Amino acid sequence: MVEHAENFLALYAIEMDAALEIQSPESWDSFPLFQLLNDFLRNDYHLCNGKFHKHLQDLYAPLVVRYVDLMESSIAQSIHKGFDRESWEPVKSLTSNLPNVNLPNVNLQIPKVPNLPVPVAGLSVNLPQMPSFSTPSWMAAIYDSDNGSGTSEDLFWKLDALQTFIRDLHWPEDEFAKHLESRIQLMSSNMIENCVKRTKMAFESKLTKSSKSTDFRISPTLCTMFNVMVDAKDQSAKLCAMEMGQEKQYHTTIDELIEESVKDMILFLVAKFVAILEGVLAKISRYDEGTLFSSFLSFTVKAASKYVDVPKPGMDVADGYVTFVRHSQDMLRDKVNEEVYIERLFDQWYTATMNLLGTWLTERMEQQLHVYQLKILIRITKKKYRDFRLQGVLDSTLNSKMYDTVRNRLTLEEATASVREGGMQGISMKDSDEEDEDDD
Repeated sequence: MVEHAENFLALYAIEMDAALEIQSPESWDSFPLFQLLNDFLRNDYHLCNGKFHKHLQDLYAPLVVRYVDLMESSIAQSIHKGFDRESWEPVKSLTSNLPNVNLPNVNLQIPKVPNLPVPVAGLSVNLPQMPSFSTPSWMAAIYDSDNGSGTSEDLFWKLDALQTFIRDLHWPEDEFAKHLESRIQLMSSNMIENCVKRTKMAFESKLTKSSKSTDFRISPTLCTMFNVMVDAKDQSAKLCAMEMGQEKQYHTTIDELIEESVKDMILFLVAKFVAILEGVLAKISRYDEGTLFSSFLSFTVKAASKYVDVPKPGMDVADGYVTFVRHSQDMLRDKVNEEVYIERLFDQWYTATMNLLGTWLTERMEQQLHVYQLKILIRITKKKYRDFRLQGVLDSTLNSKMYDTVRNRLTLEEATASVREGGMQGISMKDSDEEDEDDD
């Protein structure tokens, strides 16, 4: 019976070989045929790895290798071109951007061959089209966040589609199957590494070009870049990890790269926040004791206050900074999909800026603060403490030694100014961890 089946398949092989010979070498339409025949043969104890089955593997192995080679080159090109023109706007739906083409007349149980996204230079490739379809279950897990960039989500989808295609081939020969699996794992690792590096470069470039004043606002595009890192970490665990010893390093290496990149991005953003506070402190430094500007301003205000109700000078500087902080916190909290990254960023942001305030005050240890400096610093310090506490920063971070230093210095300066100036117009360091209604 087995011999009869092999004879029949040998006659079928003649027709099959003839049909495949007239196909273009760059056509992948015959892969569903391999999947159909291979799934039948590998489940038959007598025909598995028989003469026809071996012939089928020898026939398709070069096609699979060439297909993977072209996919790797094509995806690499699409990454390069995609990031060059990336807008970094969050993508809410991947499937809405897929082309609308008719479904081929094939059994839908057979996995589709992912199409090459762009032609390879120097090759005339007859590229198959990706059929339109409703989102399969395995894709839904990838895009739960829906906030990555167009290029990154397209990359992760293609890598997953290619890996699914290779896995569903169920290649019967173990050594070649392991080679394919390892090849796709390494390709995914390299592609995700490229994505992470380009995202980090774009993040740094965008921050460098942005404003250093309190007019700076966290844009959705910066949050998208953080979300690309979140997606890259999730996908690396799926696309780059294998249980074998050597291949396991692919996931470990890319995971370390992502963590280092996120750490650098947080440092870049904290440095921007520090620079903005430095700009605020530079403005109020003009009021330092003994400067000509400080003496002139004090004389002018005292003279004018005899005739009119002088408003709180300089509060717009403090209010502008508070508005910037709150907007940045709200945007990051709302748009970034990884709570751990947000907590790490807020901790470092609070610590770095509080250290800057403490350093600025220490440099003026021998000077008495001008009343305008004092009012602005009290407003900034109280609001900062309260806002970061509301964002979940731990008390151990909030009540640091540097915060105690700043609070004690401002409380002492407030007592002195109250005696010297006859009051602080309702601005006080009392209950600095709470907000008075008049201080909102």
